[in-house]
Amino acid sequence: MSVVRRISSTPQQVQRRVFDARSTRWDDHRVVVRAELADAAVRAIERCGEGVSMDDIAAEAGVSKPKLYRHFGDKAGLYRSVGSKFGAMIWESAEVTIRDGGSDLTVDDMIGSLIRSYVGLVGKNPSVVRFLISHRMFQYSVAGDGSAADEIRSVMEVVADQFAENLRGIDADLTAIPLAVASILGSGLSATEWWIDGGRENGVDDVTFATHLQATTWGIIDATAQQMGVVFERHLSIGDPEFMTIIQL
Repeated sequence: MSVVRRISSTPQQVQRRVFDARSTRWDDHRVVVRAELADAAVRAIERCGEGVSMDDIAAEAGVSKPKLYRHFGDKAGLYRSVGSKFGAMIWESAEVTIRDGGSDLTVDDMIGSLIRSYVGLVGKNPSVVRFLISHRMFQYSVAGDGSAADEIRSVMEVVADQFAENLRGIDADLTAIPLAVASILGSGLSATEWWIDGGRENGVDDVTFATHLQATTWGIIDATAQQMGVVFERHLSIGDPEFMTIIQL
């Protein structure tokens, strides 16, 4: 009787635990399925280009269109998932360099490494990038939505925060930093669109493009530094006390 009483005394709690466990398993399953469908969408885009249809994606995934809509709500939801997937790839490609940012890596090498990783990723996935651009999912964004442009901005803000930490040490005005980030991102994304739309075919290879992006990035950084009354020594690491000097008037 004691066993019966112990079990029957809290039936709602037992049912809740069972329900929660089932719900968690279902949520995990949905995450896995959504990831698999997003992978299939990327493959379909690579095969069909920016004109890919939901039929093409469903065929690539081996599922019905209703299943796509069930998991993503609508076409825009699936497209956002593709953008988030590519955004995650951008972050992962930059993560090692970001972790090494506080080491003896020079600032120029750090920025160059981030840009080369980005250019390499775009160069391997031009159809996906063109698809994201055509659906306005690769433009400058401050939405924090995990899209491709948003993840690029996140990478840049990590680096910008390292600059800002040094600037705070000399009581510099930091208001121009977000503008510099927006300028670098805007010009870089515009150049990327040009590159995949014809620049590559006209002889601008990965190395040339990455070198150009690095030069224009430093152009914006140096102009912003001058506006703030400081000079950055790009051949030093961010952790070096001589990395930043105040302009003597």
